[in-house]
Parts: sequence; structure tokens; C-alpha cells
Amino acid sequence: MSTPPAGPTGQARDGSEIIHLDSAGCARMSGATVAACAEYLAQESRVGGYVAELRHGERSAALRADLARLLGPDLSTDDVTFHHSASTAFAALVDAWPLSAGGRIGVVPGEFGSNSMVLAARAARDGIELVYLPVDGDGRIDLDALDRIDLAGLGLDLVTFPHILSHRGIIQPAAEVTARATAAGVPVLLDVAQSLGHVPTVGLGAAAYVGTSRKWLRGPRGVGILAIPAGIVERLVAPSRCLHTATWDGRGLPVPLSGIAGLGIGESAMVARVGLAVAVGELVAAGPHTVSSRITAIGMSARQRLDEVAGWRVGEPLAEPSAIVTLIPPSGVDPHAVRDRLYTGAGILTSAFATARAPRDMSGPLLRVSPHIYTEPDGIEALAQALDRFTRTR
Repeated sequence: MSTPPAGPTGQARDGSEIIHLDSAGCARMSGATVAACAEYLAQESRVGGYVAELRHGERSAALRADLARLLGPDLSTDDVTFHHSASTAFAALVDAWPLSAGGRIGVVPGEFGSNSMVLAARAARDGIELVYLPVDGDGRIDLDALDRIDLAGLGLDLVTFPHILSHRGIIQPAAEVTARATAAGVPVLLDVAQSLGHVPTVGLGAAAYVGTSRKWLRGPRGVGILAIPAGIVERLVAPSRCLHTATWDGRGLPVPLSGIAGLGIGESAMVARVGLAVAVGELVAAGPHTVSSRITAIGMSARQRLDEVAGWRVGEPLAEPSAIVTLIPPSGVDPHAVRDRLYTGAGILTSAFATARAPRDMSGPLLRVSPHIYTEPDGIEALAQALDRFTRTR
């Protein structure tokens, strides 16, 4: 996705140079997270990266334990590992999932574009059929229609979908879908990139989860999250081999390490994990439900204020309890151009994207607004006024 051009500085209070409304893309880190990253890098400079990493072993374990609790209760510290991003984690899992020719994967039309590419490639390579689950007009999985179809009768080998859509702030009924899938003997791979740290994710019951550091968890960029119960990971076939994830057998062939270690990665920026440990620790200390309630209240308030401003329409129900707010432009208005003007002309950061983000669900480009707990009401008001001004004077 293209990025906005350089904008003005010094416009917002609380240490930010801008009005930051792009948490669904890359949220602002806290001061404690930034300080932890700086301290760790200084330590790497003094003693070397590998020694510094060893010295932070307890912090890394604490991060995995916190993530297991946020996604549990059927997960432990040993069930969590890391990747480069949610997208690479998703690709690794889809490649590792044991699917034979003629297998079937249940998906949704609103799947994130990168994930859709991974699924399409696996389907083309191995003769897998992608089966679209029924959804309502908002893109939400229709549980009544799913029950009428009879999930067990679909012959699915795997179901996968994003807990919250990236291009529309719709929360999928993940717990209800996973319960039905589990009863039918079908595992669920759940993408929590847009929900972890945003809405409650405990007790969803999926067979595997992928997530990311940089969005609602407010960690640094560059950490993907993989969480898989031990009973599931034993069935997977690790798609790649390196000395960090495999060993040699007696015949001179590489074999993956046991457990989730075989699905991890080798070299990575440990500093990002250190920062994420602090960010997740802050979330746990504040109370995930408390943080979620504040975030979603801001999101719902933003929908109420922004709907119908200069002809823009909100793309999800006004009362949807999420903070991803999508705006459908009036006829003839380019969301990318408006995004750029908001940034350069008013110091307001938003996102815009084309239909490639979810080609089976999007009918045109959209503007996305995603506030976090650091968003003040006057930031939303400033956006509403700037949106009105720049739309009418295009």
C-alpha cells in the first residue's frame, strides 16, 4: 500500500507530531516501549546481540506467556513462537497444514488480500478447493445459514478467516464458528492481526492463531505471532528447514524440531520482541477488557460523528463494537487523494486502500480510520472538519 507524503510537524499534544488515526496499520508505541528498545540496543552494542538476547530470555518467556493468556485458555508458553509478520506466519501455517489433493478450505469473501494470495497459491498447487462460507450483507459469517448448510456436510479440511476484517470493522462470531467447526471435526486457523489487543480474544477455541506486533498491541514492527496447541502442531509439516528450526537425521536429511519450534524462524530483530514484551505487559497490567472497552467506545463515537460528513458513509453498522471505521467516498472522490490531503494539510494520519485488499468483498476504494486509547475526542472532530473541507474543495 502506498504511504502518504511527508506532512507537518508539531501539531498534536501528548508527544505526537500528528493526529494518529491509523492503529489498524501501525499504532503508536508507548514511551516505556520505546525506552526498552533503546536500552536493549545499547546493551547489544556493549555485549553483542546474542549475549543480549540470552540476558533477555526471561522477558521473551514472559511475552510468550502473556500472549498465551490473551489467546487461551488452551495455550501455554510453549505453544507460542514468532515470525516476521502475521502474513509470513499465515503463509507458513497454510503451507504446513496437511491437505491432500482435492481437500477443501472454508474461507470468507472478506479475507485479507495477502492471505487470499497464500490460499490461492496453495489451492492451485495442490488442487485444493476454496469454499466460501455464507456471510450477511456486512460480510459477517451468517451462523443461521451455516447451520442450514451443515458444516459437517461440507467436507472441509480447514476453516480460516480474520477475526476482524481489515477493510471493514466487522467482528466475526469467531467463538461460535470455531465451536461449530470443532464439533464437525474441522480445525480453524484464526487471523487475530486486527483483534489481538483490540477486542477480547480469550476462549475463541481455534486450532491455530496468527497475529502481529505493530497494530493494536502497540509493539514495534517486525514481529509475527504464531500460537498453536501442542496437539495440533504435531500434525503439521514444517515448510522450511534451517539450523534454527530443524536438525539432521541419521540419513543426512533435515527433520523439523519437535513442537512449535519447527515453525519458527532463525535470525530476527530481538529488539522488536523486547519492545513487544513491554507493550503486551502494559496491556495485561491495564486489563485487556478495560482497554478494549475504551478503544471500541472511541470507535463507535467516531462512526457516529463521521457518518454522512460531506457525503461519506460509514462501511459498518454504527454500533459495531470495534475501532476500525471505514468510510465509503461520495461519487467521484478518491480516498487516496483525500488521505494525502488529510496528512499534508491537517496533520491527520489515516489509511486508504484499493479493492485488491479484499477483491471479493470490496466494490471500490475506501478510507480507513482507526483510533486507539491515545485518541482524544477533539482528534475525531478535527478529522470530521478536515474531511468535510477537503472533500468539498477537491
